[in-house]
Amino acid sequence: MSPAVQKGAPVQMQTAAPALTTPQVLKLGLAGVWITTLLLMTAGIVGARSHRHAMQVVGKDAAPSIIAAQRIASALADMDANAAAESRGIFNKRRDEAVWGIVAAAENITYGDDERKPIHDLAAGLGTYAAQVQAARDRHEFAAWREAAGIMDNTLLPAAAKLDEANRKELDKAYAAQDRSSSGVMAMLMLAGLLAGVVLISVQFFTASRMRRMLNPLLFLATLATLIFVIYAGQRFRSSAYQLKVAKEEAFESIHLLWQARAAAYSANGDLARAALDPAQKATYEKAFKDKAEKVSKSYLADELRNITFDGEEEAAKETAKDFNEYQSARTATAFKAFDGALDKTLKVNKDAFDAAVAQGFADVDNFEIAAPIWALAISLLAWVGLRPRMREYSA
Repeated sequence: MSPAVQKGAPVQMQTAAPALTTPQVLKLGLAGVWITTLLLMTAGIVGARSHRHAMQVVGKDAAPSIIAAQRIASALADMDANAAAESRGIFNKRRDEAVWGIVAAAENITYGDDERKPIHDLAAGLGTYAAQVQAARDRHEFAAWREAAGIMDNTLLPAAAKLDEANRKELDKAYAAQDRSSSGVMAMLMLAGLLAGVVLISVQFFTASRMRRMLNPLLFLATLATLIFVIYAGQRFRSSAYQLKVAKEEAFESIHLLWQARAAAYSANGDLARAALDPAQKATYEKAFKDKAEKVSKSYLADELRNITFDGEEEAAKETAKDFNEYQSARTATAFKAFDGALDKTLKVNKDAFDAAVAQGFADVDNFEIAAPIWALAISLLAWVGLRPRMREYSA
């Protein structure tokens, strides 16, 4: 026998920890309801802000700046096409449009120097180009016109392209990030709702087993309110994600293609004007015209025809492509005007759809910072009022 165990010595028995009392379990359950309801509220607010941020980038920050860049490019290209015209009305009108486009882009700077540098180059280069055009008009020299064309081709149009590129990069980045996080946001909402529901149902079962009450009406209402909030928030998040998809993939992609088509078509039209003005360089300008025209018809407009989504879009897009083909053959101002008008119709269909999707996407997640705390407070109060009489029974 071990010397540590003596015959007749009292045996020490390990006692079990005392079980929680009913009031303690009820208080813990109430605390669990409050904690999980707080998590549910947080999930709702975080999810709404995530969808709102993506919609802000796509609908309000990047997309308008991309469109502004293409507006500037179109105006610049048409300035070039009308630089040598006897009437300066169109030239001055397009210069004014380019200036306002530069102002709009400057007012919407969101991404720092990636936008600031091309906007600066556009503002500075536009003045230099206008001055060189005036010098060419005064001197009537091919060299002066070529120098003006060089400013357009090597400074202004590349700067507009860089402004487009800077915002396009951010738009694509925000859309991809939201696409990845959307499932995470939904999972967070569902998990928070599940936890809150499990705690509420567990407390309901406990009160039923201990107090011989089959149902606590207020706890049942709290559970129902939790379920309703999860369904409501989930539907709003899914709807906002869908509207973001419509805005970016279906509407904006077409808008971008159409504006690129317009800018390239205006530039091609400018090459025809250059060929007429400078016969020594006619072959060069003719080749530039054909290359740009091919890009318009076989790239931009063809891609738009593959992205038909909205009512009236197919008819307008087919008319745009047909009119551009006729312009390529006729090379007249009338044919170009017909193409430009058809393109406007196609743009309007997509622009209206884009604006509607952005507005609905914001509306879907509007006021969650107010609604989520109200729902959380209501669930917590229902649980507290439902359990308070039971806890008072044991404190009496």
